[in-house]
Amino acid sequence: MTSRAEKLVRWLMFSVLVSLVPLAMTYFGLRLDRRQVHLEMLLGRGELLLISTTLGAAALGELLPGGRDNAIGKLLAAGTSRVGILVCSFYFATIQSRTAPDAQAILAASVWLFTGMLVASAICLFYANQEAR
Repeated sequence: MTSRAEKLVRWLMFSVLVSLVPLAMTYFGLRLDRRQVHLEMLLGRGELLLISTTLGAAALGELLPGGRDNAIGKLLAAGTSRVGILVCSFYFATIQSRTAPDAQAILAASVWLFTGMLVASAICLFYANQEAR
């Protein structure tokens, strides 16, 4: 049986890092065109919100359905992930409906939401892996 640390590393390498590859490829493509790259160019249209939604949904799927052990912790982790998924999804949709959204505001919110979703997802996976033992 694999340890929790191994599962966390697997999640980080094959879920989190792989989900960030399109952003890295966008960066490299812009650099090939000799363009100066700013974070607003990479994240200013809400791309990180889509990644956050996917990570949160995948972690939530790992956790549910779950047993009754640690019910409060699981409910908090699942609830936080669900709210995060909804906020990221609706915020992305709102951004896409705007003609000239503020890229800096999107960047700031996206980074905060992504960080929160990473934490919530990791906690969901922690509880999901606890049950698998």
